[in-house]
Amino acid sequence: MGGALVAAFAVGFAVGTYPALRLTSTMGPRATTVIGTACVAAGMLCFAVGAPDGLLFAGRGLAGFGSVVIYSGGIALAMNGVGDEHRGATIGTIYSGSYVGAAVGPLIGTAATVLGRSPVFGLMASAPLVVTALLFRLRPVVAAAAVNLVAIRGYLRSGRVRLGLWITSLPAFGGGVIVVSGAYRLDEAGASALMIGIAYGGMAVMTAILEPIVGRVSDTWGRRPPLIVLMLLSAIAMSMLIPIHERVALVALIAIAGSVFSVVDGPGFALVGDGVESLGGNDTTTTFLVNLSWGPSAALGAIIAGVCHDAVGAGLSFGVLAAVIAFSAGLVYRYL
Repeated sequence: MGGALVAAFAVGFAVGTYPALRLTSTMGPRATTVIGTACVAAGMLCFAVGAPDGLLFAGRGLAGFGSVVIYSGGIALAMNGVGDEHRGATIGTIYSGSYVGAAVGPLIGTAATVLGRSPVFGLMASAPLVVTALLFRLRPVVAAAAVNLVAIRGYLRSGRVRLGLWITSLPAFGGGVIVVSGAYRLDEAGASALMIGIAYGGMAVMTAILEPIVGRVSDTWGRRPPLIVLMLLSAIAMSMLIPIHERVALVALIAIAGSVFSVVDGPGFALVGDGVESLGGNDTTTTFLVNLSWGPSAALGAIIAGVCHDAVGAGLSFGVLAAVIAFSAGLVYRYL
């Protein structure tokens, strides 16, 4: 059930990828972001009023759909006029903001456990109204030229673009694994809902702090050095999760391991942008390609985590993730 709910968000994200591209190209990034915000609010309302499992899955899928629409419009707004020499830092700042929001998620879950799901998610559904008001204070940005799928296939022939997409998929895949298997392992160790919230909230906060720093480093030193260092560190940290069953150690290690492998998405996104721009593309196309790879990767990670846990235990899914990260470090060393 847990893995399927995590995967439902990723499926909604994947389904919304192409509509998000079309909305950004036709209506402009500001209107696109408003539409995505409304979809996320509707998803929260499904959680507030829904008891049947079907409504919960629908809410997760709608929230995923809205999230990809928000990303498409929001990144187009933020990247307007940014050159490649500041691409990493800008993307890191954007991702930092998203992880600050993610840090609130576990706290919301904990509050819903204590106060009840309906009042908590009902209140959260009103937050998008504030976001919408702030968006309309921004000056409009001209919609990017529409991109046809033939041109997008051409960008995918670039080895740099393909490697960048693989890298940006890692946090999505790993996020599905660590959310599902990490929560299972914490529950097995007797951790409370508050401790689970601290683990994932801590991961999000640490990621939010690291994202802009890693982005600036990748602008200064190139994409390759920070990616290799981060991947090796995260593979080691993920391997350390396999034998540990003590609650406090698990909370700390999940926060650290999760944050280290999450921040490779900034340099990875910048790498895709470098390749697309060199072929005459724009940031809207880059965002579409990254979003296209994110949804299936996140769903696959959540499903694999659920299968591995049911078959052997959380240790197997942690081992699979560590192996994938180590393999990816080898790809970066060899081809970048």
